Amino acid sequence: MASSSLSSSRSLSTFPFLTQEEFEYACHMFLNRINMLDNLGGEGGWSSIRLVQQTTGLFLKISRSIRTTSAHHHDSIPFGSVDIDEGQMEIYEDDPEALIRPSDSSNCLQIEHDIVLSPTYQVPVLYFTLRRGSHPRPLGIDEVYQYLVPDQYTKELQDVGVMGGITFGYHPQSGTPAFFVHPCNTADAMRQIASQKRVTPEEYLVIWLGMVGNRLSLNLPHELFATERVQKPEGLG
Repeated sequence: MASSSLSSSRSLSTFPFLTQEEFEYACHMFLNRINMLDNLGGEGGWSSIRLVQQTTGLFLKISRSIRTTSAHHHDSIPFGSVDIDEGQMEIYEDDPEALIRPSDSSNCLQIEHDIVLSPTYQVPVLYFTLRRGSHPRPLGIDEVYQYLVPDQYTKELQDVGVMGGITFGYHPQSGTPAFFVHPCNTADAMRQIASQKRVTPEEYLVIWLGMVGNRLSLNLPHELFATERVQKPEGLG
């Protein structure tokens, strides 16, 4: 359960950073608000949202699915467009055909988004994987830019822009390979967009997810901004 020492009106103690307690409270409040919506999926294609508690910490998982058009659909090679070093190759050494086997021909893409608090940067980090249909192997960086990143954000993410760039690494909780938006510029971005107001943990998470989510076509349900407590920041679409 969320910590009872925080309230919905309490501003952050070290803005633009989050403590572990504030992050977990924000995740609980965000999940509660989402669960009150009548239509979870909407245009964003959200299929589920849940909290995952592990011994190393708590994180928020958002699952969604999107369908590609015939014009964009093609047989791709998982991680075929990623520069894979020796460490990453070890992940697939038990299945040498994984890097050359064509993926499922389904035009349904499954995306898993995990929101994790970085203990180093003290800001949320968005980890994600992209799969075609039921194929177990994640797709590569070319498919990420093709299917998830809107054109207006492509150069920014490639050049490590306002919210950082897309990086390949290992999920800090599960240890599995995943892409993530590097948090190097997150604190500065939050200062710029919300420095003139008292920000609660829940508002922080909504503002942050609006910024980073827009860059990966993870759009927040409009109903989230229907209350006075969570105002939609300018520029979030």
